[in-house]
Amino acid sequence: MGMRCIESLNQQKVQDTKMNHSQFQDIVRRYFRGQLAAGEFDLLVDCLQDQANREYFDQAKIEWENNPEVDELGEENLTRLRYKIGQINPVETKKTIIRQLWIRVATAAAILVLGVMVGSLVTYFASSDKRSSEQLVFETPRGEKSLVKLPDGSEIWLNANSRLVYNTFSSTHRQVELKGEAFFKVAHNENAPFIVKTNECDIKVLGTTFNVMAYDEFGRKEITLLSGKVNVLADGTENILTPGQSLILKNHSMKIKQADTNEASAWVENKFNFHNIPLSELMKRLENWYDVDITLENSSGKEVNFTGTFKNEETIWQVLDAIKVYTSIEYTKSDLRQIRIKVE
Repeated sequence: MGMRCIESLNQQKVQDTKMNHSQFQDIVRRYFRGQLAAGEFDLLVDCLQDQANREYFDQAKIEWENNPEVDELGEENLTRLRYKIGQINPVETKKTIIRQLWIRVATAAAILVLGVMVGSLVTYFASSDKRSSEQLVFETPRGEKSLVKLPDGSEIWLNANSRLVYNTFSSTHRQVELKGEAFFKVAHNENAPFIVKTNECDIKVLGTTFNVMAYDEFGRKEITLLSGKVNVLADGTENILTPGQSLILKNHSMKIKQADTNEASAWVENKFNFHNIPLSELMKRLENWYDVDITLENSSGKEVNFTGTFKNEETIWQVLDAIKVYTSIEYTKSDLRQIRIKVE
């Protein structure tokens, strides 16, 4: 067990110079419940460098995953921990052969960690007709983003708190599934249309550059085309977009408008670029980008909109101070990663 682990325990005023087994059991149990206090998350990361602790944690994870009452908070915590300890890769399958599949994929792939946002990952796939036909799942937790390079040469930036499912491509068909937000640079192939599936629409392209915002909590889907052409299919209708257009899908109705393409893709370059978006949506985006939990109190009930540009080099507190210049809000930090915002 490393010195930082012991030092962290001392900071928490634990009398022993090292964590005993019952203490470690307790911190693991509270981790899966999403109940760790300030400093304990990093403590857990450090203590998991010990092999015995890792073996206990792995067994506890199996029991937790088999629990029918597993909640989303626990899943988010586990994804965040994977990134922190840097030993569990972001490529997984939905099936029980995760470990075996990763071994096969790893022989034709290289992983490079980039210092973008809190952390980013880029995954390269080597072209091979012998790849497994299993699904691959890419997930980025809050505070992260990932660049995925697919075998056909397409590149996908996956935004924070997003999920991409890749199904092995054929000579006539390419398909991925998206939940969250992603920026696509699709390699042209007239014989194999590229399809992005969300829970409300399909986006069909041959080769183009576009952004898809499909977070469920925002109450709408938004597809913005930068170059090429896309065909959006939803509720039995089709809409073809030309460069500079956005399609907004909300409450089973579709609307096409002229778009600010820089606004749609700014997050790829670590920028916030918002025009007249609801304050409630802005707070959700800040939660994803900074891995914080924000409680928004608006006693008036009136929707407040916001327009502004920030860079990710700024802290969450600098961003909130900038928002205060244009919007009447007050904020307080109530706990680790917990922020309460009141609209005046």
